[in-house]
Amino acid sequence: MTESSNLDTRAALVRAAERLIAERGFGTVSVKDITREAGARNPSAVHYHFGSVDGLVKEVFAQRFAAIEIERMKRFDELFGASTEVTVYELLYAALAPLFDTCLEKEGRLYVRFTVQFASDPRFELEELVDRASMESLQTMGAKLAQLLPQLPAAILMLRFRQGFNFSLIQAADYATCIENDHAPSHERALHEAALSLTGFFSAPAR
Repeated sequence: MTESSNLDTRAALVRAAERLIAERGFGTVSVKDITREAGARNPSAVHYHFGSVDGLVKEVFAQRFAAIEIERMKRFDELFGASTEVTVYELLYAALAPLFDTCLEKEGRLYVRFTVQFASDPRFELEELVDRASMESLQTMGAKLAQLLPQLPAAILMLRFRQGFNFSLIQAADYATCIENDHAPSHERALHEAALSLTGFFSAPAR
């Protein structure tokens, strides 16, 4: 098999897994489903290219997230460069914007639905993903939230960060559904409401 053919098969498996899991959920998608959808001739293609189904799933998450990561860091740089007094709302708005922008395209909407399935599966840990994918934006966001919310104990802030990450994926997936059902608010309104609700979540006093 040529290098080009290998790359084509690898890409086809990633897209097939993303679509099937987004539409049907993890529990109903088999390796055979993925290889057949991808048009792979080798029934062991998933294990050949990714080592395991878990490896393939992590690759699906990481590939598209890489573009979101670049855009998020760009927005953070612009935000921090424009003002020394950044608010929690402004930080969260900048963090959510690339994810919500993804929803404007069909493939992006599949991806956000996939991420909800991914984030709710106990096999995958956020900390591991951050380390594996070198997600600088999440590390930057966590450090900035600690500065902006010094009243929160570190353990509480970490808990809210984990939950807030998952909540943001659900918000984006809901927005994607609204778009496809033709009753979505304006992009700006959807993004504003998502950032506002997350601001309240993070800023709530710890008791």
